[in-house]
Amino acid sequence: MAKKTKNLGGKILFFILGMLVMLALDMIFQFNNSVEKGINREINKAQQKIEEALK
Repeated sequence: MAKKTKNLGGKILFFILGMLVMLALDMIFQFNNSVEKGINREINKAQQKIEEALK
């Protein structure tokens, strides 16, 4: 009986660790996406200013 509870505890531990890894990856990709959007927004602003200066 002790072996079954140890096995169950290990499964729960690996499940929790897997969830934490998935959370960390989600946060990293969300941060990367927001940085990319910010850079694109700044590039568009600069492009509009250059276009208006050339008119």
